[in-house]
Amino acid sequence: MSKTVIWILLVAGLAYASFCGLLYVRQRSMIYYPHGEVKAANLQPLWLSNQGHRLKIWQVAPEKPTAVLYFGGNAENVLHSMAELQSLYPDSSLYLMNYRGYGGSTGGPSEGALFSDAVALYDEVADSHEEVIVMGRSLGTGVAVYLAESRPVKALILVTPYQSMVALASHYYPFLPVNPLLKDRFESHLRAPRIKVPVLALVAERDEVIPAKISGGLIDTFNPENLEQVVVESAGHNTIQDYGDYHRAIKSFMSRISTESRQ
Repeated sequence: MSKTVIWILLVAGLAYASFCGLLYVRQRSMIYYPHGEVKAANLQPLWLSNQGHRLKIWQVAPEKPTAVLYFGGNAENVLHSMAELQSLYPDSSLYLMNYRGYGGSTGGPSEGALFSDAVALYDEVADSHEEVIVMGRSLGTGVAVYLAESRPVKALILVTPYQSMVALASHYYPFLPVNPLLKDRFESHLRAPRIKVPVLALVAERDEVIPAKISGGLIDTFNPENLEQVVVESAGHNTIQDYGDYHRAIKSFMSRISTESRQ
């Protein structure tokens, strides 16, 4: 092998290693997209303290017997989802989590932080409600799955879910050693088999962010006896909530688990 070839390989190797190092350092900025605080004159937030941070939780009708805890996407302002969620869950209390660094919550987001805060929110509200339902969307499905495994919830609703952050990152960066580099792994497929409550998984047929194989890699790990899967035709990752099948599926699921609770 000539010195020129050796030199080229050395430079290419150094460039590749430098690129991997840059991604390792900046990876959380590629996962989380926090937004600033937004005011809502007609809502009184619940302020929750956990691990030295203050978390701003949007809440509606906290006096109702059923609570729905909502964990949104990586760039989602959950306040903007409030009207939709109120129409989906008119008989439930709503608690919408602003992740650390999002919407007035202090600190910075990470997998460990989101998991700890989700458990803290559950522990704060569970005693005030007869049952707790957990809903996650996109990034938030990883948080919701973790909580459903960690605490006794009534049901789990997942919108545009993913198998793990490792699987998703490997899809987008197949030329990188994602597995050893990734800090925040969100390995929901390892937790799903231990979840015993009813699960509704809503998949966008034309999801341009989370490929069908990545969603399926999680869905296939749930107990099929507890699982209901709905593919919303023509929907995209950010438009799934605009389709009637999405709303009908959630309302039908809620009606079914309510009926089962009374039996």
